Amino acid sequence: MAEAAKISEGEREALIDAVAAETVEMGYANISAERIVARAGLPGPSFDAVFPDLRTAVATAHETLFERFADRLVRACETQSNWPLKVKVGIGLTLDLAAASPVRAQFLLLESAASDPKLARQVLESRDRLVRLLATGRSEIPEAAGLPGVTEQALIGGLAGLISSQIVNGDAENLPSLAPELVELTLLPYLGAEEATAVARRPRPPIEGL
Repeated sequence: MAEAAKISEGEREALIDAVAAETVEMGYANISAERIVARAGLPGPSFDAVFPDLRTAVATAHETLFERFADRLVRACETQSNWPLKVKVGIGLTLDLAAASPVRAQFLLLESAASDPKLARQVLESRDRLVRLLATGRSEIPEAAGLPGVTEQALIGGLAGLISSQIVNGDAENLPSLAPELVELTLLPYLGAEEATAVARRPRPPIEGL
């Protein structure tokens, strides 16, 4: 407990970012506490003052960064008056954040942790929260009632895969330019081609307070 008290909030943040960077660069199976504290620019005991082990470090970093993303996403969506615009600003914000911090975005996908069932489950549960958020459109769009049950899961999975491939290919900075196409593709099953295209081509509404 005494050691933990010596870790400031800024140092904890540095460790969280270092865990993310280490996992993305080395792969979950190859991460080490020594490299994490070196990335964070902190002394060796800092890791043990915050995390009991590497799995907990990765799980904590993932939970922390995802909760921040989810909070910003929900607040952005709440600024809009209808579901299609919520989707529009949500996708736009997601792409902007991924372009601004591709390492964090790639870490949140955490594909390298598939070999660890607990971490893989955590990633899937976080993605399921996004699926449920998108699925709220079913209550607002009557035509969506007949869509297959896996529609939202497929759409979120497709968005995640595209973001990941853009980052891996070194094209993260171009992600925001894909927003109109991705908005259109996401809204298409719910609104039909004409209305989905119209929403996608409108200027993105401003997001207050973010």
